Amino acid sequence: MNLKHISTGLMLAALGTLWFTSAVSTKNVPLEVGNQAPEISITDNRGETHLLSELKGEDVIVNFWSVNDAESRIENVRLAREAEKSGAKYIGMCIDSDRQLAAEVMKADKISTDHLYFADRQVTDEYQLTKGTRTVKIDSYGIVAAID
Repeated sequence: MNLKHISTGLMLAALGTLWFTSAVSTKNVPLEVGNQAPEISITDNRGETHLLSELKGEDVIVNFWSVNDAESRIENVRLAREAEKSGAKYIGMCIDSDRQLAAEVMKADKISTDHLYFADRQVTDEYQLTKGTRTVKIDSYGIVAAID
């Protein structure tokens, strides 16, 4: 076998591996540091739907918060400012159903409603949020970097 055949074989093997791994679903992958972040469809304050994967290439902070929880509101403000300083994309994921109240709270807390998104059942299931609040930091490759 000559060098040309070996390099062609290696290239085909690499492409096959890349194709196979890109086709693997992240559905039901545990939310753990080092794992691919679960793909979710998120709805913003204007009612537009986006996929989390659209943000690949950017660091992302997903913060689940509630208008009725003072501690999570304080954390919402802190994380929005942290994202602004670091250049990360901030997603303030409200777990409450009152969209108007959530927008008013964010305005009162001096956070742009451009960062306001709403968690539906699919999102809370994928991010394993059974009660309380949670923050998930995702790196530019879509890998979970931290969970608080």
